[in-house]
Amino acid sequence: MSLKKIIAAVLMILGIVLITYGVTELNSLESQFTRAIGQKDNNAMGSIIGGSISAIIGLLLLLRKR
Repeated sequence: MSLKKIIAAVLMILGIVLITYGVTELNSLESQFTRAIGQKDNNAMGSIIGGSISAIIGLLLLLRKR
């Protein structure tokens, strides 16, 4: 297995972990309370967005033929 494929797999796994963490954090009691009083929860959204970007890049690197 080449180094590029290993990096792509690590990026995909990291992305999935970050998305899972972000969704869990977004559904937490503290996050719901924060949103109820009108503030934004940037940590959860940042994790979801960053994880999505990481997973997409990893997937593209894995599917690339070179």
